[in-house]
Amino acid sequence: MKHKYGNFTELQILSTKKSIRKQIFFLLLCADPETRDDYSHINVVDAFEGLLFKLDGLNSVLGAPQELVDTISLLEEALIKYNEPKFNFRTYRRLILNAGSLIDTIREVD
Repeated sequence: MKHKYGNFTELQILSTKKSIRKQIFFLLLCADPETRDDYSHINVVDAFEGLLFKLDGLNSVLGAPQELVDTISLLEEALIKYNEPKFNFRTYRRLILNAGSLIDTIREVD
């Protein structure tokens, strides 16, 4: 895949997508009422911010593919929902799952 500074191999892209998906789905575990106690030592807001910074950098390197812009938007909304006083896990879950599924569709921008 071509990018701002050269090329990534197909294996690099696949590994990166897999790693990002894991980070996204980790956010689901941290907020799930059934598993969140196992992750009480994790600052979920910090985890979101770290992932969003990483995605912003990738967005720049890859030339702002629409799928990545959409992913960042979904994650930002999930963070907003997470911080609401009346947290709705079902809505949060849907946003996280949609963001995770978009990662596999990222392609280079011409």
